[in-house]
Amino acid sequence: MTKLYLMRHGETLFNTQKRVQGACDSPLTELGIEQAKLAKTYFEQEGIHFDAVYSSTQERATDTAKLVSGYEQVVQLKGLKEMNFGQFEAQPEMLLPKHRPGAISFEDLLVPFGGEDIRHVGVRVRETIQETLSQSQAEQMLMVSHGAAMWGLILELGITFPPGVYFSNCAICAFDVAEDGQLRLEKLILPTQDFEIHHF
Repeated sequence: MTKLYLMRHGETLFNTQKRVQGACDSPLTELGIEQAKLAKTYFEQEGIHFDAVYSSTQERATDTAKLVSGYEQVVQLKGLKEMNFGQFEAQPEMLLPKHRPGAISFEDLLVPFGGEDIRHVGVRVRETIQETLSQSQAEQMLMVSHGAAMWGLILELGITFPPGVYFSNCAICAFDVAEDGQLRLEKLILPTQDFEIHHF
């Protein structure tokens, strides 16, 4: 059975400044580089070697993918890009609209400001992953994406996380891929939180 490891990039400059970085970009910090190396160590200790490595087209994801895999070149996929936050791009996070009561995402709140609906993001990410899987013979695959993009996928797949669990930097979703291309989340690994693991 094919295994897909979908992970978030390491810490970035905008992360430290608490600024929104959706479609825009900022580089990994020194800590972000160390986080990626920590994830690399996890995979090595588990005996996991990748047959194929992909990332979004954004620098922070591509650099993370290279650090984690040891590959000098990775395949970039636009469909793995972060959600577009519209007019809030590069702005302080405190300016973002507040979630609706009971909501666990921005839903469509960013659309009036030129941003994306997270449900559409989830569909985009799922379709990109499944199309890539259908064209690959890889048994173990790494894809590096972004927090909101990954959250959109989780919503699209109907997966429920325990309260308080979210995608910290370099969080890893380990998926089993069925023969029909369906994704089943096996576990969530959080390297920056002492390798905390949640099983599903």
